[in-house]
Amino acid sequence: MNYRFKRQAGLTLVELMVATTLSLVLLAGVLLVFTANKTTYRMQNGLGTLQENGRYAISKIAADLRLAGFGGCLSPSTDPRIAMLASNPPPYLTSFADGEFFGGRNNETAVVTFGGVTLYTGLGGAGTDTIEVRGPLRSNVTYVTGELLTTDTVNVEGTNSGFAEDEYLMVADCAGADIFRATGVATGGGNTQVSHDASENTQATLSRRYGADSVVMEFTTHTYFVGLTGRNYVDSAGNVLPLTALYRFDGTNAQELVDGVEDLQIEFALDTDGNGVVDMFADPGGVTDWSEVMSVRISLLMNSVDDASAVAAPYTYFPVSSAQIAPPANDFRLRQEVSSLVSVRNRVL
Repeated sequence: MNYRFKRQAGLTLVELMVATTLSLVLLAGVLLVFTANKTTYRMQNGLGTLQENGRYAISKIAADLRLAGFGGCLSPSTDPRIAMLASNPPPYLTSFADGEFFGGRNNETAVVTFGGVTLYTGLGGAGTDTIEVRGPLRSNVTYVTGELLTTDTVNVEGTNSGFAEDEYLMVADCAGADIFRATGVATGGGNTQVSHDASENTQATLSRRYGADSVVMEFTTHTYFVGLTGRNYVDSAGNVLPLTALYRFDGTNAQELVDGVEDLQIEFALDTDGNGVVDMFADPGGVTDWSEVMSVRISLLMNSVDDASAVAAPYTYFPVSSAQIAPPANDFRLRQEVSSLVSVRNRVL
């Protein structure tokens, strides 16, 4: 009898099961690697968001703090004479003339709005701080074109001063300053002419003559605070939490600067004995003599805006507590404190 051997045309059940098992093992390994890489990427992306937003927020506040009380060569330590010529000046101008370059609220828990934006009162309603900075924060500091007599229009060099009608301006030299309201701004001959009529001022003339080395600047106020954006974060359990951001209020409008800011705490470094050395720190509600402020410590609690961790990650925020703080159980955002100590150069020079 002859037997014909046929070529095998398939796999046995055992071979198929072995191949399937090996494939599943390899696929599981690939999925583990992919999941680990995705988790790492999400965490690194969250940390990057924290650091980038934190640096930007600190830089905006610090830039204004360094200009607080700036008046050219006008030094607050010499108790210069500041004449208030503007009629019915806003409170921040009179405070500046009195040597108060800052203001603020400490752990505010009440419902407060700035330019239509509601102040965020913190996790559990513990409150957040605000800081108001006063100085030439919005326009250039420009030199006059020459000596100014009391009856002269204030002429400044260039046409890009940024000055506008109805703004509060200050002309200053090393001996003192006049604060007035601009009643007209015009350009011509490569310079800018600013008028100061009695319609918005107590008098149409300056209080004294100013030399050719005098400077002119616009004075305004910026208030930094943590506000509600109107947007929400939904945690892993479906709970809706408000998204917050750092805002800057200029007395009229509130501008959102950067999101992911959850808390703001301010401390003022005080020189209480006048020897040029910091003696103590005080919160905005604990400063009685603003001339003692040497520097300002800013502490921001940042979050990653979106989920960046596989679990609810504890964090430390020293202005509130030196112990770890646990976020809500299903909140997987990362949190980190960003802080900076900024010298008030117009106090230390």
